[in-house]
Amino acid sequence: MPKLKQRIYSLDTEATGLDLAHGAKPFFITMCDEEGEIHYWEAPVDPLTREPKWSSSDLIEVEQFIHQADLLVLQNPRFDSKALETVGCINGGLPWDKVVDTLLAGHLLISNQPHDLTTMAMIYLRLNIQPYEDRLEVATKEARKIAMKNYPLWRISKEGDPQMPSYKGSVKRDKKGNIKDESKGWKGDSWLPKAVAVAEGYSEDHDWHHVLADYANTDSSVTLPLYLRQKQLLESKGLWRIYQERLKLLPVIYAMEQAGMTMSRSRLEGLYLRLTNESEECRELCIELAEGEIEDLPVNGMSNALRYVLFDKFALKSNKKTNKGAQSADKFVLDHWLTTLPETSRPWRFVNSLRRYRKRKTAIGYMDSYQKFWLPMYGHGPVALAMGKKQTYGDTYKVYPSYNPTGTDTLRFSSQNPNAQQVSKQEETNTRYCFGPAPGREWYAIDFSNLELRIPAYEANETEMVNLFEHPDDPPYYGSYHMLVFDTLHPDKFRKYGMKCKDIFADTWYTWTKAGNFSVQYGAVERSGTADKAFHVPGAQKRIMSRFTQIKKLSQRWIDFANKHGYVETMPDKTVDPNRGYPLYCTRTDYGKVLETVPLSYHVQGTAMWITMKAMLRCHEYLRNNKRGDGKLICQVHDEMIFDFKQGHGKGHIHNLARLMEQSGDDVGVPLGTTIHYHPVCWSKTEEWK
Repeated sequence: MPKLKQRIYSLDTEATGLDLAHGAKPFFITMCDEEGEIHYWEAPVDPLTREPKWSSSDLIEVEQFIHQADLLVLQNPRFDSKALETVGCINGGLPWDKVVDTLLAGHLLISNQPHDLTTMAMIYLRLNIQPYEDRLEVATKEARKIAMKNYPLWRISKEGDPQMPSYKGSVKRDKKGNIKDESKGWKGDSWLPKAVAVAEGYSEDHDWHHVLADYANTDSSVTLPLYLRQKQLLESKGLWRIYQERLKLLPVIYAMEQAGMTMSRSRLEGLYLRLTNESEECRELCIELAEGEIEDLPVNGMSNALRYVLFDKFALKSNKKTNKGAQSADKFVLDHWLTTLPETSRPWRFVNSLRRYRKRKTAIGYMDSYQKFWLPMYGHGPVALAMGKKQTYGDTYKVYPSYNPTGTDTLRFSSQNPNAQQVSKQEETNTRYCFGPAPGREWYAIDFSNLELRIPAYEANETEMVNLFEHPDDPPYYGSYHMLVFDTLHPDKFRKYGMKCKDIFADTWYTWTKAGNFSVQYGAVERSGTADKAFHVPGAQKRIMSRFTQIKKLSQRWIDFANKHGYVETMPDKTVDPNRGYPLYCTRTDYGKVLETVPLSYHVQGTAMWITMKAMLRCHEYLRNNKRGDGKLICQVHDEMIFDFKQGHGKGHIHNLARLMEQSGDDVGVPLGTTIHYHPVCWSKTEEWK
């Protein structure tokens, strides 16, 4: 009996914005089959509300195409899945077992090049689809101007609209009153050309009636051949099994994004007020100490007035230079001054206040982004249900960060809207205080212990480090490599305080020890002094490297590999492909060599994130199969994972989850340990779980 041909469709959607949790919805859906036949559905958008007016028959037809497909090809399918759900199509998400992603394939093929559809179409298919986007941009921006002038009640994208928090751009008028549109989020208004063409009575052959369809249908017609070409390359390079393993991430990240993260409005407002007051006190003190030589402080970078105060008035000397050869005053330089200047001196007090000011303003910026993207959390109390209304949890809000597993040159995720991977946990400005479980819920955090230190230690067989990790209960360091090095560099402090040094010097010597350790591990060149500056201890790198020689040899091995092949690989996963790992490309210098600090860093970070990915897969599957406790993975921050449970239910599952995470080390041959923390109130208040 002849084998039936697979039904393969590419799928793409165009939406009224990126913020699907805040009201953006798809108004155009396009699919293309292997024969190049395009099927598309378009809903008119109500210009007053931005609501697409979908017919139920169209959405049913879209669902039928999706369900009859044997394979669905998408570029970043998590967005399209969320978009379709907002209009009641494919409730529960795409059928992930038959979804492939050209974005993941592009990163696996060459991790350090752009992975947008336009670039990859040019690279892999030699097709230039940029003109279609250019036409659409010109038409959309011109349609925006007409709408602003002739239809002032139409709801076009603008900053400050609560349903468009990610929108960036501005509209200005010149001296003659002409509109200048500087929109960076114009695609959310790509429905406007057709809407304006209809409202203004443009003829049916006018470009604005079909400019969006031309653009969208081109995307869907390119996505399928792009995937087929990528598949050929992945198979020829022996990467197909690795790609299939990466595809398993899609439903895990999708579920994490749909779950969101809860936070307390009152805690955020209290922290915001405190940090605002403290930052103003720091600013005023700096102005006072500068004796009128400075009127304000830059949050980042350097103003001429600040440069004058630091280098002329206080005659401070920097141990670093900027790219342009000027004296630097970055974080490391400020920290160096704080360790070397007398604490009662005017320069020390100025630098200390400047550092405290910047930390607080940075944290305030984070909290501004949380408020920009948060939404009230709704429940369904009996009174509300009886009245047909939603009931809010007054103090509890939710954010829905978007995660990108291809957002870096390594396998580390990036995150946005808001960035959940940059939630500060510094003691003075711990914005994790804002986040925490909703009423009736509890959080647990599990993170790997010394993950990025264990990987090279075991791979290089650095015996002293391995022994340290395998005896975590033995004094004096209790499994902590950082404390071992701390004792090496600061024996007087360690003799006096022991393991308490970690808390006593949390923002100074201990943090700098960690920074220096990673700087050394990732190949900081001794003659550059980079590691010594991170440690704030002259000669520290030489002392450390003379003690741990095997990792230095491992680093050189990966430098040689990268110079030969252009990339490094993660440690092979024996459950996927025992012969090779995920290739991570290293950018070369102008002289054709890779930077010496890159290869081991990429190899270790990539392996750490592969391990974390495997842990996410196992934990997601476990929680999916164990409904009791309604457990959810809600956030991943590098090697830390946050779980949300019904109150009192987490303890029945958390040790199983920790064991599953540790099992991921077996896949690559690195024994792992984990630490469990219990967060009954908020993310910053931690109770270690024994």
